[in-house]
Amino acid sequence: MKTITETDEPEEIGCGGPPLSLRRSLGLVDATALVIGCVIGAGIFRAAASVAAQLHTPGLVMAVWAVGGILSFCGALCYAELGAAYPKAGGDYVYLTRAYGPAVGFLFGWTKVFTERIGTIAILGFVFAEYAGSLAALNPAQTKWFAALAILLLTGANVIGIQVGKEVQNLLTGIKLFALLGIIAVGLLSGKAQPVILSLGTDPIDGGVLRAFGVALVFVLWTYGGWAESTYVAEEVRRPERTLPWSIFLGLGVVTLLYLVVNWVYMAYIPLNQMPGRPLVAAEVMRSILGPVGAKVTAGMVAASAFGALNGFILTSSRILLAVGRDHPIFGRLSKVSPRFATPVYSLIFNAVGALVLVWAGTFDQIVTYSTVAISVFSGMAALGVILLRIKEPLAPRPYRVWGYPLTPLIFVLGLFLFIGDVALMQPKETLFGFGLMLLGLPLYAGSRRLQKSQG
Repeated sequence: MKTITETDEPEEIGCGGPPLSLRRSLGLVDATALVIGCVIGAGIFRAAASVAAQLHTPGLVMAVWAVGGILSFCGALCYAELGAAYPKAGGDYVYLTRAYGPAVGFLFGWTKVFTERIGTIAILGFVFAEYAGSLAALNPAQTKWFAALAILLLTGANVIGIQVGKEVQNLLTGIKLFALLGIIAVGLLSGKAQPVILSLGTDPIDGGVLRAFGVALVFVLWTYGGWAESTYVAEEVRRPERTLPWSIFLGLGVVTLLYLVVNWVYMAYIPLNQMPGRPLVAAEVMRSILGPVGAKVTAGMVAASAFGALNGFILTSSRILLAVGRDHPIFGRLSKVSPRFATPVYSLIFNAVGALVLVWAGTFDQIVTYSTVAISVFSGMAALGVILLRIKEPLAPRPYRVWGYPLTPLIFVLGLFLFIGDVALMQPKETLFGFGLMLLGLPLYAGSRRLQKSQG
């Protein structure tokens, strides 16, 4: 089996016309910035209130953020092996297709891009516009226009080329790291922080506490989401067998450390029993330290963070759609790469148009919520794919092998399916609707198979 090295050209793509390919333009810094930039969105600035509504002692709060980081790291180890072994654009889509067949890969691609990812792009565009608009006093209609402008601007930057996209991503990741470090530094140095005692409380750790811990973990895992983003651009990464694992490890390690420290700062300024009623936690902390100007500073931080995540998801989502289009002729045109810019222009435009429709329709929150559980099932299947592919393809080169195999994949899968079960019990209608959205891809897959057979 041939491996792709730094000097190899990725496979030709496109339906007819001259052979076109993506370019290996991303180094370790770029891939790590992509991971950090996609993980740190708007969630860390407000998820603490949702966690505090479930857990009422600092020790449990810090524990759930640590567990979220550990569980994410177990998943990251699995994806590091898969990404290094199969450095193709598309990430999960590639692994699921190889492990379980084209139908499962197609359903993942349908659910990931056509529902969850387009909705996420719309949400991030709207969050950016809301917070940036709060500084300029925009009305709701103007906010929608501003969100649309942000999506179009960053889509255009990524159409021009991966070089432009990565430079934008690196800059925005630096800004959001500066924002989080700024909250931490101001909080630690202001002299107004209250002591945080990391106790678990005097109440017994019973079933009720464990259920609350599971609900809190939903918000935590959502905030950690995005650690596998560099795998989606594997064909544009130099030395992917080394760069992909390290980008995931470094990116997730930095994020986990920042999340733990910033949550400690939150609790040093806002008592846990008050936090659920003050959802804009970061803004409240900065206001308590800097006064009224603190709210404006925080709004700028959240806007910059959402803008950076928006760019990252625009970049990576188009590569998933490109990978689906390569294998399934119903979306074949979306796999074409621009001969001038070496970017998947049709995929980028398709995602942008879908996101703009959702921005104006205002239905993106529901779509992302409904599809999250189904996507989590696919993530667990990808981790199990580490074991399955070692059995199916024992001779395939594996430049990186997951630490603690097979325990690490099994821990990740167990944690993920406990999380899925908890969400299904708490929100059964939303869970069923999410799986319904996923199954809508089956008629499209059947149509694509018929088209494939008719073409020869």
